[in-house]
Amino acid sequence: MFKNSKSEEMSSPQSFDTNAIDRIAEGTTLEGNVNSAKSIRVDGKVKGSIVCAGRVVIGKTGVVEGEVDCDSADVEGTLNATITVSGLLELKSTAVINGDSQVGKLKVDPGAEINGKIDMGGTLKSISNNKRETIVEKTA
Repeated sequence: MFKNSKSEEMSSPQSFDTNAIDRIAEGTTLEGNVNSAKSIRVDGKVKGSIVCAGRVVIGKTGVVEGEVDCDSADVEGTLNATITVSGLLELKSTAVINGDSQVGKLKVDPGAEINGKIDMGGTLKSISNNKRETIVEKTA
């Protein structure tokens, strides 16, 4: 009368779409660390760190209160911690970053707010002249 289809489903391996995006919707608060082998979009709130092998997108309503470590990132919302991006960090005009950033490349739209230090690697050289001005040269 009843067929036990769950046991059949459980025994066969499932395939996952690696191009899919994990999403944390607006109105959702996630407390804890997030690890993702693919990309993730945050339109809600994450209280914890995000480690992602792909792209992290923080939407306009998104808030992350924890460290972010990823391949690339687009920020439109608020990040209250440090972010480490091996590739491109793109800050939209509504972005607010309260913390230090370590990035490979950086793109900032007018209006974005950065409250912290940005490190893009390279070597710093400083030269002082008589007016006590400092010129900083950055090489990659």
